[in-house]
Amino acid sequence: MKHFSILIIILFFASCKEPQARKPVTVKSGSYMQSSIDRTKKIMQLENKAIALYIKNDSTNSYLNSGKGFKYAYINKNTVSTYTPNFGDQIVYTYSVRDLKNNLIYSTNEIGDKTYFIDQKTEVIEGFRQGLKMIKVDEEIKFIFPSQLAYGYSGDRKKIDINTPIICTVSLKELKPKQN
Repeated sequence: MKHFSILIIILFFASCKEPQARKPVTVKSGSYMQSSIDRTKKIMQLENKAIALYIKNDSTNSYLNSGKGFKYAYINKNTVSTYTPNFGDQIVYTYSVRDLKNNLIYSTNEIGDKTYFIDQKTEVIEGFRQGLKMIKVDEEIKFIFPSQLAYGYSGDRKKIDINTPIICTVSLKELKPKQN
């Protein structure tokens, strides 16, 4: 019993000392992050060059910079109306998709009419979220979206490859303002 009491006293005093700090684990995640950033920058540079070449070779359209990362040109401009879609407005539109070599990827017949509530659904690509706010009823606009505003690193898993800029020709058929 005496040995047991001594053992308890030793354990008691041994457990009361301060915890020892351990050395931090070294993680080299910065190198992966930097290589990912560098790869993305290179992809964007290549896409921007390809888009600039496409625009240079398209003598039928005058392209504008959206300020949102894409270029666009009016095919048919509505000069009468001034109303563009706002948050919550319902629109019906059609579009086709081409690559930068002008190969048809999806036709308007293949896609059909699309309905979208401005800024309320997330299933549209980022380029459309921004571009559809610019279009008026009876207008047709050609948008050139870099891959990061289109289908990015994953493509559409059907016909659009990864990191592929796309050209979408969009027509706004109908606009119903949000009911307050």
